[in-house]
Amino acid sequence: MEPWKEAEIAYEQNMAASYDFHYYTSPVSRAHLKQFLQLVYRYAVKGQIVLDVGGGTGPVAQRLIEQGYPRVVTVDISLAMLREAKKKLPALTAIVCDGEHIPFKADSVWTVICSSVLHHMPTPDGVLKDIKRVLAPYGMLIAQEPSKDHVMSLPTTSGEVSGLAMGLMHYLYRLEQFKPVSEPPIHEYHRAFTRDEIVSLFRNQFPTSILYFRSRFAFSCLFTKLRSPMVSQAVLSMDRLLSRNEGAVFHFVCGKEGGHRNLLKTYFRVLEQLKASPDQHLSPLFILALLPLIALGRGYELYQRIRSRLGRVVY
Repeated sequence: MEPWKEAEIAYEQNMAASYDFHYYTSPVSRAHLKQFLQLVYRYAVKGQIVLDVGGGTGPVAQRLIEQGYPRVVTVDISLAMLREAKKKLPALTAIVCDGEHIPFKADSVWTVICSSVLHHMPTPDGVLKDIKRVLAPYGMLIAQEPSKDHVMSLPTTSGEVSGLAMGLMHYLYRLEQFKPVSEPPIHEYHRAFTRDEIVSLFRNQFPTSILYFRSRFAFSCLFTKLRSPMVSQAVLSMDRLLSRNEGAVFHFVCGKEGGHRNLLKTYFRVLEQLKASPDQHLSPLFILALLPLIALGRGYELYQRIRSRLGRVVY
């Protein structure tokens, strides 16, 4: 086994018992998880296997099962983390493996979730390659990863503003008498991504089918240990004022095949190309008829989603 995998297993062995307390119990961290889950609910196919790669203690799997997803499978390199998941979810299917060797057949899974996994690895492209292998045609990958260049850490951000935000963080933590808990050392590959790095990484495996990409939590990322629900809500509302700035977490959705969410953009781009090349021998009526057909497809998608929420079989 590679040294970095041994280091990762050792780190998670030490953190497993307290992992949920540190990362999923504060109001801000729960709100961040809820935001990611909204993306998952939007794209995950309810009647098929939902594969949670690097699912750890099962925070995502637990919410999916509570929402009625019947076939959730979690895989993780750490047996200790999966044991914590099984304590909460005894019926959960949990498999010990690394993300570069997922024990599923090719083209067999409709939905893969990869939440804060890639930044633990020296070669994350290998994980995305195996995820693409197991994804069924038109299957979806839903992922999130930390951003290195969120607005509060950029040199271009006013030093006074950044310093004020950090001062507020320390002030609130002092009021709550927060005591940081030291974590065991982790290997050198554990890091965040710049926007260019993360886009390039996903495009290597999904060159034409990035369906959704946003960065979030530009301000509230500083307050993930805050315990006051009232103050946390005020902090979370500040994220909206920085919605055009780089956040602390990237949210991604990629499809194995073409990007259906980009059909309208593609349609209008094709129109521009046809205008620039008048020698194309296509019926103008045919081109115009594509637009309502795309709209009809989106309406059909909405109809299927409503039926799925009502508990009926869609696919």
